[in-house]
Amino acid sequence: MSALVLLAGTIVLHAACLRFFPKAELDPWGLSDFYPLSVFLFRRPAAWQALLGLAELGAFAWAWPRLERESSLARIFVAGLVLAVASNLLLGWRYGIDYPTTGWGDGGIEYYQDAILVKGPLWLLQRFNAVQFDLLEHARTHPPGPVLLYWALHLLLRDPGLVSIGVTAVFLGLVLDPLRRLLRQVYHEEPVGALLLFCALPASLIYGLATVDAVIAGLFLRTVAAFVEPRGRLSSIRAAFWLALSLFFTFGALFLLPVLSGFELFRRRSLRRSLSVLAGACVALGALKVLTGFDWAAAFLKASAMENEKGFLLLADPRRYGWYRIGAVAEILFYFTPFLCLLAWRGRAALKAASEDGWVLAWLGPATLAAMLLSGAMKVGEAARICIFIVPFLLLPAMAAFKDLDAAGRRRVAMMVFGWGTAMQLFGFYQW
Repeated sequence: MSALVLLAGTIVLHAACLRFFPKAELDPWGLSDFYPLSVFLFRRPAAWQALLGLAELGAFAWAWPRLERESSLARIFVAGLVLAVASNLLLGWRYGIDYPTTGWGDGGIEYYQDAILVKGPLWLLQRFNAVQFDLLEHARTHPPGPVLLYWALHLLLRDPGLVSIGVTAVFLGLVLDPLRRLLRQVYHEEPVGALLLFCALPASLIYGLATVDAVIAGLFLRTVAAFVEPRGRLSSIRAAFWLALSLFFTFGALFLLPVLSGFELFRRRSLRRSLSVLAGACVALGALKVLTGFDWAAAFLKASAMENEKGFLLLADPRRYGWYRIGAVAEILFYFTPFLCLLAWRGRAALKAASEDGWVLAWLGPATLAAMLLSGAMKVGEAARICIFIVPFLLLPAMAAFKDLDAAGRRRVAMMVFGWGTAMQLFGFYQW
């Protein structure tokens, strides 16, 4: 029923788009065949792809009861990596594995095209502010972190397809441990199958391999997990380190500031720790400026000017502003799956009873994202991939309901979640 409701809702939104918004106006680059998914090209899977999809579903059904209670992060990491690579192989190596890194090749706009020209980290940091406008579309609106990540992976792996798999490995390496620590802090024990279920989400399967935004999601989660741990100088230092690294990868890490300060204000009635963590991150970025010449603040102002050439989107183009806000929310729900949306709704009260910390994070993260959306952030083709960082916040109430299911119920949910992602891969191509 939850799947039917979500599908019916997207059909209504699609019809509304075609009725009130000319497609050429909202989708000038032809990125989508079906709104509100802003990057979705419909495809009919070949016979071998359909058979491979069925085989992957069967393998997942066999593996789930054997791995759901797995405690080794190394084994969950391997399982998550296999799931992501196998899922993307449903599109073949060229479009499923190689394309996420290279795009259309030499004429692409990806970080990889800039990274292969970089002579080294120090070379880029020293020149970034001067050449920012000359970088390609994605790199020019981000700090140097993503380009340097692809530079390092290219230096290590050489093949673009292996670089894509390397991005997935970095994502899983960053996200699994803090997700486990956060769930244990909230529920006092890790819900059975939680980490494996996270790996099976469409957001993880599709964008865990396709974009650097998955890596950024891992950095965000490490920052939050370190910050909400019991007070201690070491945890504050870790939070400052991960916040600085998050800011080095994306200007969107400003999302973390109201989350950290809001959490401390609601739970600790203080702002001392959040201010000290922010100060530590600023010191780190300031030291980077002194040592290399990279000016984060100047790069942010340039990126902001490029992202908002015509000013506040609501005033510059109210029609696009309205549709992109609606589409962004729909995309996030679609990639989280209707099944976990339903569990998250059911688990609200249980989460509040189990943990005030978890409850505050569960509403504070989405509320901060809503404020970002209202400010005009996220345009066409951005919500699903960029907003992968919101998934752990949504997962907290969903886990409150999921952990109370019996083994058959957990397996049923896991199969529906993975099946939803498999169907998305079989019938869709996601530009980035």
